[in-house]
Amino acid sequence: MSVIHWFRRDLRVQDNTALHAALKSGQPVVPVFILDEGILKSPRAGAQRAVFLFHALQSLDDRLRSYGTRLLLRRGHPQQILPALVEEMGAEAVYLNADYSPYARARDATIVSMLTIPLHVYDDVMLIPPQAVFTKQGKPYTVFTPYRKTWSLQPKPPVSTLAISAGMFHLLTNIASEPLPTPDATLSLPEASEDAAHAFLDAFVSQDLRHYATTRNHLVINPFVIPRPEGSSYLSPYLRLGLLSPRQAYQRAQAAHETASTPDEHHSIDTWINELAWRDFYMQVLYHFPHVLTRDFKPQYGTLAWDNDPALLHAWQAGQTGYPIIDAPMRQMNAIGWMPNRARMIVASFLCKDLLIHWKAGEDYFMQHLIDGDPAANNGGWQWAAGTGTDAQPFYRIFNPVTQSQNFAEPEYLRFWLPELKDVADEDIHAPWMMAAPPPGYPHPIVDHAQAREHTLAVFRQLRHTVKDPEEDS
Repeated sequence: MSVIHWFRRDLRVQDNTALHAALKSGQPVVPVFILDEGILKSPRAGAQRAVFLFHALQSLDDRLRSYGTRLLLRRGHPQQILPALVEEMGAEAVYLNADYSPYARARDATIVSMLTIPLHVYDDVMLIPPQAVFTKQGKPYTVFTPYRKTWSLQPKPPVSTLAISAGMFHLLTNIASEPLPTPDATLSLPEASEDAAHAFLDAFVSQDLRHYATTRNHLVINPFVIPRPEGSSYLSPYLRLGLLSPRQAYQRAQAAHETASTPDEHHSIDTWINELAWRDFYMQVLYHFPHVLTRDFKPQYGTLAWDNDPALLHAWQAGQTGYPIIDAPMRQMNAIGWMPNRARMIVASFLCKDLLIHWKAGEDYFMQHLIDGDPAANNGGWQWAAGTGTDAQPFYRIFNPVTQSQNFAEPEYLRFWLPELKDVADEDIHAPWMMAAPPPGYPHPIVDHAQAREHTLAVFRQLRHTVKDPEEDS
């Protein structure tokens, strides 16, 4: 007899809530991953995140082999694969960690109805599960600041330190398994492993956490190199697939609090903990308001007259808008599956507010290309930028791409991703079209920002009729 642990977005052995519960059951644990055809064939799935996943599966298999077992891989629809595997293995129970996306919840509900053995589901992917943080009126939060206050008062679960041994796992002798997918070696992606996740966490805590508030907006060429550049934590891909647990990240931040010596250091640590809270916030928004994946959170924006020009969308996707602060991050994402957080806000604002293209086009494109593409965080960020979501940026706040570039983009970053600008001086690189002789091969801006801003404000005003006086560009 045995029990099954179904790995999903928890591709680690340490501090894995459902896996550790299975290991404590006293029955040999069958470690399973199902390559879900519903996800793999989704139009929102992309090669870069798939390759990152394949590397993570190889790493997990290597870790499991150190315990005398391996990862049992099957491919297909979990609603068919899992019941068949239960029968094949004679399993007495299935253990898994909850996933809160609408697709995952519908899939798991179907599986529950099909299984005749216990299904043990645990909260693992969030620090505080979506059913645990409500307003005094018993409603889910839709504004971050009050959510964060309530969230901060909730006790966070500790990191599990279960001692794992080979005898806890099923040996899987003579059990058929799909071969692990062979990743595309031509893509330049970071190492996808539990060890790499902890190496990044260790480096961040020791080098940058205490200065995070001032370095978080740095635009770096490639964070996944050695030596690791300063700035952000670069942990989002590892949290996305569960190569690192949010509890492990939170525990390290809390420990840093105890040794921080200045108010600025405490502020920086709190600023990063805020990012973990934002992660939970957007997951609980998606859980309670699943319609946000397909339409505006605020229904009054459903009739907004977006322009949705396909030629402008293509230029944005290709990094050919003529604005270096837009084009460099877009080409970066296209090449390595990652983009700095500040750049994500800038390019999203440009698509929605300068080009007046619906946020869904940008959200889909990001999900197709980002190795850390997460339905909740991605949707929350895009609706924030568009002004249509929970706790969103006001519609009249529109990023000025030149000002944003001057404030946050080092010339070296722009030159690396835009070789057409390799000979442009620092003082000209943020607006090369203003030069007496603009660099050949680099496009002229596809829109005039000032004119585009006024057009967007007029469209939003037409919908809202009465609004506050617009603020100056950020």
